[in-house]
Amino acid sequence: MIIQNIEIIEGKFIKESKNRFLCEVLIDGQVEECYVSNTSKIGKYINLSNKTVLLSKNKGIKGRTRFSLFAVKYYCKFILLNFNKVNELLAYYFKEIEMKGSNVYTVEQEKIFNGYKADLIIREKGLNEKIIEAKAILDIKHSSTFPKVHSERAINQLIKINSLLSNGHSIEYFLVSLSPIVRQIIIDRTYKEYYKLLNECIERGLIIKGVSVDFRSGNNITFNELKIVIT
Repeated sequence: MIIQNIEIIEGKFIKESKNRFLCEVLIDGQVEECYVSNTSKIGKYINLSNKTVLLSKNKGIKGRTRFSLFAVKYYCKFILLNFNKVNELLAYYFKEIEMKGSNVYTVEQEKIFNGYKADLIIREKGLNEKIIEAKAILDIKHSSTFPKVHSERAINQLIKINSLLSNGHSIEYFLVSLSPIVRQIIIDRTYKEYYKLLNECIERGLIIKGVSVDFRSGNNITFNELKIVIT
């Protein structure tokens, strides 16, 4: 699985750097610069200051940093912090949960389908392909909201998804919580254009689902179904 054969150590988070891809972590009494894979500041979503964090050892010897930020401990649970792993996590979810028992299928990641860049495409023998769009959620509350910010990219994606749905394609929209603390996700009506487009897509057959990722000791990952609330 995606976190097998990864060397993980523990540290104490100090702060995010001005460079959005870097942070400072206390490791064995020494302050060390570590890599952050996300394109946006994690502090926008959750507070990491003085929290216990897990770090993965970077491969190779030429990089600027030795470790990458991997997870943070909250309420005795670990929250994954790498948004770039969402597609891999969801591919694993399909293998272990959705498609378990089906032997003849493929899961393709980040492929172009009719001009649309799909996060996943599920191809099963005898059936039409299924397009999967994944959205990462980072929160420490039982009830989270989505979206958190206005996103032109998310709006443009829904416009393209609407077009694909109108042409008869099967699409599922996954909200993936990297935190096992989250139990439900409420679609925020505040973002009116997004909300309107999402509902139009649902009327055309879009299926919206939610799962949370639970990272446990021994590098094991399990998934829990989330309740999606659209008012």
